Amino acid sequence: MAAYVVVVTAALVTGAVVGPVVWNAAATAEERPSVAVVTLRGPTNDANVNGVAEQLRAIRDNDSVEAVVLRVDSPGGPVDASEEFYLAVNRTASEMPVVAYVEGAAASGGYFGIVSADEIIVKPSSTVGSIGVIVQAPPSVIEQAGQQQEQFVRSGPDKAQIGIDRIRTEMESLQRAFVGTVMYHRGDALSLDRTEVANGRAYLGGRAVENGFADRIGDLDSAIERAASRAEGIEGDEYDVYVTEPQASSPTLLLGNASVRVEGGDGEVVGKPGDDGQFQRPVKYYAVWGVPETNASEVYVDG
Repeated sequence: MAAYVVVVTAALVTGAVVGPVVWNAAATAEERPSVAVVTLRGPTNDANVNGVAEQLRAIRDNDSVEAVVLRVDSPGGPVDASEEFYLAVNRTASEMPVVAYVEGAAASGGYFGIVSADEIIVKPSSTVGSIGVIVQAPPSVIEQAGQQQEQFVRSGPDKAQIGIDRIRTEMESLQRAFVGTVMYHRGDALSLDRTEVANGRAYLGGRAVENGFADRIGDLDSAIERAASRAEGIEGDEYDVYVTEPQASSPTLLLGNASVRVEGGDGEVVGKPGDDGQFQRPVKYYAVWGVPETNASEVYVDG
């Protein structure tokens, strides 16, 4: 029968974890095949994603691990970190079965990260979907754009120039990539067309199963059982289960109160040095669900 072992790993603020050491030690202690449960709770920011990626890397190097359950409760986060999450999961799924279990939410970048899983299991109350991208640009940067343009000498006309049209173009490109990834991995299961997927709607678990964003209703135990059943090296219930429980994760303020809605106009956004002399990134793209409209800079684009 399946035996459960809890492996506690500390996800520090820097994103470093001790996963590789713990996993290798567990592998030498037990010879039976195992299912590893990896948890991501919180936003898909650099620290949280780096912690999960390190654990998945250690799992891929561990010959005793035959399958992975990815337990997720995430509203998403910055696009770049969400892409890293997806790449880490996708690589793992190419080497062994991966079953995603949505503990609370897997929305926007959180869903992007698990879309390549072999199976997605949700609770009736789980929230999944919200496929889309938003952009943040501080109004203060726009207001000072003319002043900043006078303080720099550029090597070319497009150097350090970030206009509204360029932001819209980049956003549309990221949106197409996001939607395309969902269609590639879930297209055969989806009852929705590309336009409906791109509308940014989030779904509760039951509806997500109906429209193909998820595969079935279940709990963590059922996700573990499904992962084990997909593993070639596991027969029946003769396997161990290793559950990683991060002690801490790094939270992030996804969007500040100072933001601007980008829906058109001729204004330009440029970067400027901060008080510490470091360059402040003028535009940040997010794949995140549940941000109040007053705090978000949004562009609605067609998929």
